[in-house]
Amino acid sequence: MGGNVEGFVNLPETQAEPSDGTAEGTGEEPSVETEAVAAYGERDARQEYKSVAARPEAQSRALRFYLGTQTFQYSEDGEVVVAGPIASGKASSPTPTGKFRVLSKDEDKESSRYDNEIGTPAWMPFSMQFYGNYFLHEGYLPGQPASHGCIRLGHYDARLLFERMKVGDPVIVSK
Repeated sequence: MGGNVEGFVNLPETQAEPSDGTAEGTGEEPSVETEAVAAYGERDARQEYKSVAARPEAQSRALRFYLGTQTFQYSEDGEVVVAGPIASGKASSPTPTGKFRVLSKDEDKESSRYDNEIGTPAWMPFSMQFYGNYFLHEGYLPGQPASHGCIRLGHYDARLLFERMKVGDPVIVSK
């Protein structure tokens, strides 16, 4: 766990699998989502961020989310340059699927709909709106769908996408 910065605790980008090898200690086999997050847990997102951030500006950018595997792929000029884990909407509040575009960006957004555990508006850093009240933003990745419909990304992935993507860039969300 990271240090405390101005009252915020840096949460890990992924959650380790339970020691008994089951999904969240339930006695069941790990889900596809848990396996996808575990596979990406070995990547160095910080180093990937530095490498991609140093690239010249791309002519075209595209972002794809795969809800079934809880993963994303970000491409520049037709080449996948970053891929990693996400947390999408839970069954009671699913993430919409389809072809969208980045509608707006806000580096320091607060939710207008949901509060956090202490009763203040939920913080949604590096937010990019892609449809109605749906955003992709930095957030905790528990290894399964867990949000109210937004797409959560780890810190370095959210920061990289926020810095590289432009309003109007395509966002594709598939099952």
